[in-house]
Amino acid sequence: MRHSPIIRPMDIPVELKSRYLKRRLEELSRLSHSLEEDDFSIALNLGHQVKGNAETFQLPDIGRIGSRIELAAKNKNKEEVQLLAQEMRNFIERAQSFL
Repeated sequence: MRHSPIIRPMDIPVELKSRYLKRRLEELSRLSHSLEEDDFSIALNLGHQVKGNAETFQLPDIGRIGSRIELAAKNKNKEEVQLLAQEMRNFIERAQSFL
């Protein structure tokens, strides 16, 4: 009987995590400006990207927030996107203090 190799999560260097979080903060700033114009495209992209890649950076909580941002943007729920963006910003700031 042949066994599958054990796949272990990749250990992400602190510097890469830090850059990832910094990029997300930059995107959140652009998101705020786009919502002033009722443009949900940045929210859709941000939510989708974060939902898809947060696990890679060992940040599943931010991935869940990203998923919720994507859904709120699809529904054009500006208030919900703004609340979730603030939640993501708070999470990132806390995460940065632990790196």
